[in-house]
Amino acid sequence: MSAQLETAALRLLQAPRGERTCVAEQLAAELGCSTATVYARVKLFMPTKPRKRRADAGASTLSRDEAREIAAYIESTRRQTGTGAAYLEDAVRHLRANGRIAAGRADAESGEFLPMSLSAIRRALRTHHFHPAQLAATSPSIRLSSPHPNHCWQIDASVSRQFYLSDDGAKIMDKRTYYRGKPANFAAITSQRIWRYAITDHASGCIEVFYVQGAESASNFLAAFIHSMTERETGTMFGRPTFLMSDPGSAVTAATTKNLCAAIGCTLIVNEAGNARAKGQVEQANYLVETHFEANLKMRAPVTSIAEINALAQQWMRDFNATRTHTRTLETRRASWGRITPEQLVRVPCIEVLRQLANSHPKLCTVRDYLIKFGGRVFNLRDLPGGVLNGQRVEVVRNALDPDETTARVLCKDAEGRGQHFLAPLDARKGFGFLASSAEIGTEFKSVPETAADAARKELDRLAMDASTDAEAKAARRAKRIPFGGRIDPTKALREANIPDVLPRAGRSLDVDAPRVIEPVPVPHIRPQYAARVLGHVEMAQQLRAQMPGWNAHHFARMAAMWPNGASEDQMDAIARELAAPALRAVP
Repeated sequence: MSAQLETAALRLLQAPRGERTCVAEQLAAELGCSTATVYARVKLFMPTKPRKRRADAGASTLSRDEAREIAAYIESTRRQTGTGAAYLEDAVRHLRANGRIAAGRADAESGEFLPMSLSAIRRALRTHHFHPAQLAATSPSIRLSSPHPNHCWQIDASVSRQFYLSDDGAKIMDKRTYYRGKPANFAAITSQRIWRYAITDHASGCIEVFYVQGAESASNFLAAFIHSMTERETGTMFGRPTFLMSDPGSAVTAATTKNLCAAIGCTLIVNEAGNARAKGQVEQANYLVETHFEANLKMRAPVTSIAEINALAQQWMRDFNATRTHTRTLETRRASWGRITPEQLVRVPCIEVLRQLANSHPKLCTVRDYLIKFGGRVFNLRDLPGGVLNGQRVEVVRNALDPDETTARVLCKDAEGRGQHFLAPLDARKGFGFLASSAEIGTEFKSVPETAADAARKELDRLAMDASTDAEAKAARRAKRIPFGGRIDPTKALREANIPDVLPRAGRSLDVDAPRVIEPVPVPHIRPQYAARVLGHVEMAQQLRAQMPGWNAHHFARMAAMWPNGASEDQMDAIARELAAPALRAVP
């Protein structure tokens, strides 16, 4: 059939222009098909001319600024998890409505605006390197290296997604019960969840794992770190690393972690938040532990304790480090770590000593009546070696690996000047909030130990009072006896002091322009002159009515007749007396 189609294609190519339709119809009759089928079948055997490249190939109507606007809009709507970004269609629609982009062109002949299609915009975004898939690509990073084993360790904590310990052993965390939509279920098993600490040696790739229960805390972090540094029969790597890399969690930045690392000479390197690939080796180790160890635990009876799962983990690590070939070193992890030299291997003290180094920063506490307040509780210092003074400030620390919360660690020194920790006991509370060390009124009597300052004061008092006992010294003080029996004259040194005479010194007088003093001169008293005001008839009548109870019109007529021009204010009393006298009439 292929030979027949190839012959038909040759006949079509050799046919003169204008006769190919007749040849195609003849071939269709011979092959028993339509003319369109003939063309479709012989197309594979006919040479084709290459398609001419468009003159505007590679060019786009969408400018770089518009592509940047679209990409910025989409990325601004994306969630922190990388999902939930707006669709390209919605982004272009909203940006066009707000006049931010045009994303189209105007027809040269008709002037009509022709918007770009979404596929064209998507291709333009790729051309300008603003496509979401391009923006999601991770930035390149520098690879890290270590010169020898124990040069750098990496540690990371992760919650075991498959197991948590209940009363009847380890349980699988069913995703239908424990998921993001039901946080209360996670809270119910917070103290029962198993946390996995993976520790890797960067040079050899050796893996250690340590399980704890509860949460990611400074105590669990240090317990895993100390476990990995101590030499074990079933373990592989041990010793002190020069550098320790970890995430910036609260357990790593705690003062107890920093103090332990500083005490053993290990430099703590905390990577930037969100940059987990800075310690990608231990992230991969967590995945290896989960898939090669924890996944197989489903095939056996559930574990019943942290000690049991740690024992199983030690067996798995011993086998994995000794049998699996590392793709970078092309040998087992155990063989790579075994190349460490004596100079590179720094052995650490025993676990008990390391635990004592995981202390917080010292806090100064003031002693009051042999008591200190630390962490909201009261502790007793009566048995502190060497004693303590009232008002003295002592340094108190908290140990992250010490589960005993009934004691406080007080920093002090022994007779040889070496540092030591005094475990001050807790002074608990009894009824009504009183301290347990307090004495009940009327039923008991308690005394406090004598401090060094009290003993020194009593000794000095006996010396000054010439007494052999404290009672004699107290009686002498009460009798107001002169100290030292009056044998000390406090003025003798003053009288016998050899002080040379002071020679006179030449100088100059200071000219001072002092103000002149003027004696006070009494000012003569000048009596003010008073001029009586002249009152009219109406004003006179108003004053006289008040002075004369029987004032009437007859009195007013007499007043007007006798004083036709009015009178002064000082004459009103005399006028009232005259008007009150009976009027005299002449007898004919």
